Amino acid sequence: MWALLVLIASMTASVQAAELRIALQDADTGAGVSDAVVEVLLPPALQQAHLAAMEVSVDQVEKEFVPNVTVISAGSRVTFPNSDDILHHVYSFSPAKVFELPLYGQGQNVDYFETFEQAGVVELGCNIHDWMLGYIYVAQTSLAVKTDEDGRATLSGVPAGEYTVRVWHPRSASEGKVVEQTLVFDDAQPANLRLALTLERDNRLRRAPNVSRTRYR
Repeated sequence: MWALLVLIASMTASVQAAELRIALQDADTGAGVSDAVVEVLLPPALQQAHLAAMEVSVDQVEKEFVPNVTVISAGSRVTFPNSDDILHHVYSFSPAKVFELPLYGQGQNVDYFETFEQAGVVELGCNIHDWMLGYIYVAQTSLAVKTDEDGRATLSGVPAGEYTVRVWHPRSASEGKVVEQTLVFDDAQPANLRLALTLERDNRLRRAPNVSRTRYR
């Protein structure tokens, strides 16, 4: 009897899970917006049931953070390998996570990781290469996804109910780089989020400091 009750409860939870289909485009060009993060904000009472910590890597390739935008849930661990043949110095002064990984080269600090407990956006930089910017979006739960090169994404497993959906992009012109919208989720049909985002221009300069090439460049 107990096994039957567990099965019924599991099926009920599955039926009540909803899906969010996302399509984002640039308000100026109409092109799809990639690397935007879409998160469904759950009330505190539901967050623990949808929290899944993970382990991911943010690499450094050709003087860029790869991927440029990483999405994790609170409590996840991140490693920072260096695949370049030069030194990098990774840091963040963001309120959600302050840390520093001093100068290191390829194959070094392979066991180093940081745990990101607090939800928020963590901006990564390199003290050697000013143009290197990367972002770790720490979501409250696992109900967050990043759009692909066409500006599309699908998020499954949203519990039925009415929630705020947050859209964040590093170049969003909106206050706080976020746009929020309230959506109702149910198991009858997928919820759809279609937005046109106004983006700021990427004005980062690519340059290398004039120093010994045996150290960094």
